[in-house]
Amino acid sequence: MEPEVFVMTRALKHGLTEAQVVQAWQNHIGRVLRIDRSDGGIDYKTIGFSKEGRAVEVTARAKPYGSLIYHANTPPTERALRELGLGTR
Repeated sequence: MEPEVFVMTRALKHGLTEAQVVQAWQNHIGRVLRIDRSDGGIDYKTIGFSKEGRAVEVTARAKPYGSLIYHANTPPTERALRELGLGTR
């Protein structure tokens, strides 16, 4: 069973809806794990697709209660594409 997903309001500042962000998170084509050096927290960077077919970059923090999405934007940045080994736009 997939852990619960929560979306912070600030993750929607680039015009995506909560449903689009969650769908991209659940339908990812790539995911990398990153450990935050300042606090040891575990973050996941993903690129997935909304039901409209938009590529969305999503970043979430692993929490005991599930995944907390704190950043999302479309289209994915060049940096995110490279980080996930997906080339460039």
